[in-house]
Amino acid sequence: MKLIQRLTRIATLALTLFLALGAGATFASANSTNSILYIADVKVDLNRSLWTVGGWTYAPVKELVEHMGWTLEYDGESGRTTIANDLGDVLAFKAGSSDVALNGRTYDIGGTVRLKDGVTYAPLRVVAESMHASVGWKDQEKVAVLQQEALYTVVAGDTLWRIAEAHDTTATALKVRNGLASEALAVGQQLKVVAPEFLDPDVSGQKATAAAAEAIDPVELTLLAKLVEAEAGSEPYEGKLAVASVVMNRLHNDRYPDTLRGVIYAPGQFSPAGNGSLERETPSKDSLKAAKSALSGENNVPGAYSFFNPQLEPAKAKRLKAIKKIGHHVFV
Repeated sequence: MKLIQRLTRIATLALTLFLALGAGATFASANSTNSILYIADVKVDLNRSLWTVGGWTYAPVKELVEHMGWTLEYDGESGRTTIANDLGDVLAFKAGSSDVALNGRTYDIGGTVRLKDGVTYAPLRVVAESMHASVGWKDQEKVAVLQQEALYTVVAGDTLWRIAEAHDTTATALKVRNGLASEALAVGQQLKVVAPEFLDPDVSGQKATAAAAEAIDPVELTLLAKLVEAEAGSEPYEGKLAVASVVMNRLHNDRYPDTLRGVIYAPGQFSPAGNGSLERETPSKDSLKAAKSALSGENNVPGAYSFFNPQLEPAKAKRLKAIKKIGHHVFV
């Protein structure tokens, strides 16, 4: 019951932030949104706006770090950015990847770190909570509020579950956050109580699935389903999902346009979009299902940015290394 109540609170807050900060790529063509946020009680006007895409609110990493008083190192050779705070937390990530390393352990956050105009942007909540800062909301001004939180000191009668509930997290996440082997606590013990949701796979997975489904734009769903039907109408469902996954892989890669329509209608990419036949397609039930699954985060060909029929293009089949072959298509 507590988990359900927490997920309900998370969903409500996420929807509020989603609607107020901008609906992301789905509704706002991945444009910049608000440049204002509060750090504690101080109003900050960022030089670079927060950026919302795919339901995630991104912040310019270097500028955020400077305002919060954290430290940042960038390795130009590896492209790896590392952030640290005074509590000993260390967060590292690379643009183009959904993997982050927090205090030496690697996690998939479900949202890709991005580059925009040569600047690294990372999910605001992920960075803040990893650095033990809470993320709130000023309803009147419709802006986010970041607050660096102190450690919590355990008092008599405390349990990990009660502390987790009071700080809107879970006991599982707190155990991981503090490196605890059990739920036993000692009076006077200090705990980090701001825990990124990716530390609890159950909560993170359920929230990501629900948020992704909620954020799907019917117009984009139809467009992607039409492309799937045009390119893989006679293919099995897995082949349809793979075609949709290729489109999403491109959307999350900085080499391609940052809107779904931009990816699909990019010159010389998908022939049905180029020759005008795409608009006349009527997607099947399976094509709609595959498009919805891909838009919700399912991906059966990670790392694939293209596909082709090797019977029609045998030279390409010899030249390119396949990631997966499904039906009549090879995905590369």
